[in-house]
Amino acid sequence: MRACPICARDNRDQPAHPYSQPPWELKVCAGCGLLYLVNPPGVEALQQDFAWEKTWAQERQRRKGLASSLSRGLKALFQTDKLSSFVRQYVGSGRVLDVGCSDGWQLERLPAQFIPFGVEISDHLARRAQERFSGHGGRVVHGDALSGLAQFEVDFFDGVVMSSYLEHEPAPRPLLQAAIRTMKPGAPLIVKVPNYASLNRSVRGEKWCGFRFPDHVNYFTPALLVRLLKDAGFDIRRFGPLDHIPTSDNMWLIAAKPGGAAL
Repeated sequence: MRACPICARDNRDQPAHPYSQPPWELKVCAGCGLLYLVNPPGVEALQQDFAWEKTWAQERQRRKGLASSLSRGLKALFQTDKLSSFVRQYVGSGRVLDVGCSDGWQLERLPAQFIPFGVEISDHLARRAQERFSGHGGRVVHGDALSGLAQFEVDFFDGVVMSSYLEHEPAPRPLLQAAIRTMKPGAPLIVKVPNYASLNRSVRGEKWCGFRFPDHVNYFTPALLVRLLKDAGFDIRRFGPLDHIPTSDNMWLIAAKPGGAAL
């Protein structure tokens, strides 16, 4: 059974959360309050049975069923490319790593002053991302995030992106510590995760769009996300009220490796 990924408490003495979907068991940590999956699938299962390209079609249909036509229309109307905007603003130029890069669609949209790199556990998606990134001078490592990050040099990246990734990672603190090793002093880390403290989650309960079994293994509140990043050695550079609005299902945070110029 997996211990809490934030405070390392063994929560065997805690009951399963009512939102669990057997065989996948959620628990609330009695130490820090994190809701997390105690029995996530292993790396081999994530590469095969639960590869993103195999499960996304089903997940997309589920989310359509959860959202009204009005809410989908409003989302499309006001949706912006926050990731690209943040990369331009906080990284500026240079080598950018996308952890869990999928098929590379996010970094491919960046302008020419950025060199895209990625780590991706799905063989199929990693090959597609490599095709996209190689033409821009970058490359993709196929494998789990921890082993993938180990293949990059110290102080190599000008910025790192973890967009919709940390909620999937069974060992988020070691992963963040591995990432900080590869980053230049002062380099930013751009994080996007579901906001478990959102009002929509409180209203919709177990039908909240942020629940996904067994892919999502961590359910962060704003306070717990900050704690995780600080414990891993990062400075928090941006996490204001507009970055974790209670009415939004997601939250954005800009952290940075200590040292270097201020962002």
